[in-house]
Amino acid sequence: MSDLPNGTSSGQELPHPHPGTATKDRNTTEQLTDALTTPLVVAQRVLPDSPVPVVLGAGALALIGLIEWPVAAAIGLGYVALRRWHPAQ
Repeated sequence: MSDLPNGTSSGQELPHPHPGTATKDRNTTEQLTDALTTPLVVAQRVLPDSPVPVVLGAGALALIGLIEWPVAAAIGLGYVALRRWHPAQ
């Protein structure tokens, strides 16, 4: 067997360059998931259960011209999506 430049023979298995990487990746993924879903969970707690105040508020803002109607529609659709979303456990 010939020696490779790093001093190992071609038949030997090289050690993993970063031991424990799989565990670190899993922890990083869980932390990222928590960081992304926490604001949604908080919003679900803060927003009212009934869509009436949200729809009336967005409609009123669009009516007086503070926001455009597509933004008001996006607020309403976002509210509905947020109420239907539940984090995977």
